[in-house]
Amino acid sequence: MRIKDPSLAERVDAAEQSWWRVTRPVLTSLATSVETLDLSGKRVACFQHIRLDAPLVLLPLVRAGAAVRVAAVNPDSTDDVAAALLARGGAEVFGWAGMSEAERRAGLGWLLEERSDAVSDMGGELIEATVERGLPPPVGALEATMTGLHRLAGLEIPFPVYNWNDIPLKERIHNRHHVGQEVWPAWCDITGLALHGRSVLVVGFGPVGRGVALQARALGAVVSVAELDTVRALEAIHHGCRVVSLDEGLATCSIVMTATGRDGVLGPDQLRRVRDRAILANVGHSNREIDVEWLERQPGGPVRRHIDRYEIDGRELFLVNRGNLVNLAEGAGIAVDELFDPFAGLILRGLTWILAGGAAKAPAGLQPYPPELEREIAELALAARR
Repeated sequence: MRIKDPSLAERVDAAEQSWWRVTRPVLTSLATSVETLDLSGKRVACFQHIRLDAPLVLLPLVRAGAAVRVAAVNPDSTDDVAAALLARGGAEVFGWAGMSEAERRAGLGWLLEERSDAVSDMGGELIEATVERGLPPPVGALEATMTGLHRLAGLEIPFPVYNWNDIPLKERIHNRHHVGQEVWPAWCDITGLALHGRSVLVVGFGPVGRGVALQARALGAVVSVAELDTVRALEAIHHGCRVVSLDEGLATCSIVMTATGRDGVLGPDQLRRVRDRAILANVGHSNREIDVEWLERQPGGPVRRHIDRYEIDGRELFLVNRGNLVNLAEGAGIAVDELFDPFAGLILRGLTWILAGGAAKAPAGLQPYPPELEREIAELALAARR
C-alpha cells in the first residue's frame, strides 16, 4: 500500500457521503445491487485516475468479496483523499498526487504482480503489458480512452477487451459536452485568466476537441482549430471556428490546447514555433501529447501551482499541469461530480458483468462495450433527472 496519508479519509464525514447519493445516483443504484453478490476469490486490477468517484466504483466490489488493486494512471490527477478512502475501505492502492513518471510506472508493475480476473484500464498500458509479458490473462478487460485504443491497435490480445471509449453514451455526451464544461473552468482556476477575446488553438477536432473548442467560443474566445481530417476540419468551420495549419496556429494563438490522444503532437520543432508567452495545456489522455521531457531540458521552472515556465530561443512559454489532463489537475476545485457519474457507472457495471461470467464465452481482442449495459446505465441516468 503506497498512498500519501491514510488519515485523509477522515476529511469525508457521513454527511458528505450522504450527499453523494444526490450527485452520483447511478453509482448509488448500482452499488446496492453489486453488494448483494458473492465475488469471493475474484481479483480486480485497475490502472485509472484516482478521483472521488473511484471509491464509489471499486468499494462495492470489495464489499461483495472481491480483492481490488488500483494504481494511479496519471501522476497529477490523484486525489489523496480518494486514495485514503479506497485504502480504508479495503482496496489496495498505489498512488498519490505529484508522482514521478518512474513512480507511476512502478505502480503499473505492482499491478502486474498478481493475476486478475477483470481489468479496468485507461490508456491501454496495463493490457499491453499483460500481453507483452505473456502473463496469465484476465477473463475480460475494459478500456476507456482513444489513447488506449491507439496503443492496443494491432496487438494480438488473447482475452476480450471491451472498448467503452467509442460507445454513443461516452462519445456523444461525455466527450462532447462534459469534458469541455470542465476544462475551461479548470484552466481559468489554475491560470487566473479569463478567455474573453483570447486566441485559442485547439489541436484535434474529435469528440473531445469539438467540445473543448465550442465551450471556448461560448466563453468569449476566438477559436482556431488544427485538424488533419478534412471532414472534421469542415465541421469545425461550420461550428464557427477558424481552421488553420498547426504551424500557423502555434505562431498566432496565445492559448494552445491539445486534444488528440496521441503522443508527440507538439515536439521540439513545433514548440520552437509557439508564439512568445503562449500558454500550453492538454486534455487528451496521453500526458505526452506535448514533449514535456524536451521542455524540461530548457531553462525555466515553476511559477505557480500547476504552471511551469520555459525559455526557448529568446521566447517564453507556460505549461499547465506538466502536460497532464488539465481538467483533472489535482486540487483545481472545479469538478462537477454529477457529470462523470454515468461513466463511472460504466466501469462498475462492466467489471461486475465480467466477474459474473458475462465475458466467459466472448471472443478475444477488442470488442464493443455490451450495448445492453450501456442502455442500463443510460436508463438509470435518465431516471435520476426526472
